[in-house]
Amino acid sequence: MNNKLYKMDAAPFVERGRIFIPVRYLARALGVSDKGVTWHAKAQTVEIATADKKIRFMVNKNVFYLNDQQRQMDAAPLMINSRVFAPCRPLAEAFGYAAGWDEETKAVLVGPPGRLPAAGSLPPVKAPAAVKPCRIPANGLPAERLAAYRKIYFSNHTGEKANVYNAGIAAGYVSGTSLAPGGEFSFNRVVGKRTTQKGFIAGKDIWNHTVIGGGVCRMSTVLFQVARAGGLTVTERHPHARPVHYTPPGTDATVSWGREDLRFKNNRPLPLVIYAGIAGRGDGRDLWAGLWEQKPLKRVVTAILIDKPGLNLWQNVEKTHFDATLDSGYTFVSLDQMAGLYRFSCELEEYEGIMTASVKINNRLIKIKEGSRTIEGADFALSETPFRLAGSDCRFWLPLRDWVRLAGGEAVWVGRPAPVVLLNLSGVPVAGRPELK
Repeated sequence: MNNKLYKMDAAPFVERGRIFIPVRYLARALGVSDKGVTWHAKAQTVEIATADKKIRFMVNKNVFYLNDQQRQMDAAPLMINSRVFAPCRPLAEAFGYAAGWDEETKAVLVGPPGRLPAAGSLPPVKAPAAVKPCRIPANGLPAERLAAYRKIYFSNHTGEKANVYNAGIAAGYVSGTSLAPGGEFSFNRVVGKRTTQKGFIAGKDIWNHTVIGGGVCRMSTVLFQVARAGGLTVTERHPHARPVHYTPPGTDATVSWGREDLRFKNNRPLPLVIYAGIAGRGDGRDLWAGLWEQKPLKRVVTAILIDKPGLNLWQNVEKTHFDATLDSGYTFVSLDQMAGLYRFSCELEEYEGIMTASVKINNRLIKIKEGSRTIEGADFALSETPFRLAGSDCRFWLPLRDWVRLAGGEAVWVGRPAPVVLLNLSGVPVAGRPELK
């Protein structure tokens, strides 16, 4: 703005041939202070007001009001990640400005009519690399990679809400349990005696008797299934005295305090952490559990090149580096860092223990799920499954080579002590240059 560089907390984007800009920053460019911008959450309406003008518009409606006179927009404002984005031209013109587009720099221009710069005359604006710190120590952090997962659905219409509630209480005690290689899990030891002091309520046992904690066998059943799915050694398991309705014969596991227990050993070479929980779905609830394998990973420092390389590309790399990790021969990067660096909108959602990332890349919505190589919205699969990094501020990690295929750029291994990876966003290939050898 007037040759000064300012930072926004959300990036503009192109949708259906229209430029959408975060409303608050567009208002600032039009000379309106933050006090002149009002958001009405209930009506999903934004008001932008000056001494002599007031504009009012609604999310997902392509009309707006200028001093209470209705006018038309050619695209409706959008709400993305709690930010309202509006098409630039109609609002700029309502405040007496002109709006233009510079194709070379991919920039929207707003200014007095007849005084916008000619196309192609703008110098490129170099914004600093936006990299979220992940705070990874030099000796690295453990990656938590999904090893096995199971869930059972319970309808609310079965008349056993108390039993499912107790299973959810048991899941809370189980979730977060660590299991070292060779270590043994015991349901009764981890959950403890089922008492009202521990949050359990009256439920029904297999004989329809009322007991405190009745229904916890639903949790032990899901754990038995996930232990088998993960290839663990089950050292104690007891079937119910009669068939249960919620799982096929041979897949259930009953428990009772002081008698039957569910126990299994971690026969894998790495530690495991068990996460479990309960979540509403439709007219019922899912009871779920999963095994996440913990593998220590080293930190890899990665350099960023945004400017054109010049005579020596190391002179033009960004002062800011970002942290990556190395696993199975692949460099993994955090989605948080990459979305910030590329200025893409990104949303992370965790549901029933599984994390899903939604990223808007070049007007395409890409969805990537933890523990899966499948990418929704892309025509290729990931090289390795994404994982979460325990103890890091950045939660979702995926291979750098796949990110580059999705979003553009060039990832180059560098034969130097540090950094050992270069992410090239300059548009000029650098693989094979002498400085990298």
